[in-house]
Amino acid sequence: MPGQAFSPELLVQCSQRLKDLNTYPLGTCFLLDAKLTDRGGNQYMYAWHGDAVQVLSPKQTKAFLAEFRRGRI
Repeated sequence: MPGQAFSPELLVQCSQRLKDLNTYPLGTCFLLDAKLTDRGGNQYMYAWHGDAVQVLSPKQTKAFLAEFRRGRI
């Protein structure tokens, strides 16, 4: 999502359960503990499948990004 620490163009490797479109429709925002890696070549974000995941509402997402931007200054 634009406004976060990393490019929204990066691929993300995460738990298969987060890819279930019946549970999480396209556009669902998640708060994950992910790290930038380049194993195997290109950079991508990696989120371990056992870590906690928080689903954010649009309002929570906007508030999180606003707080994140303030913290970067």
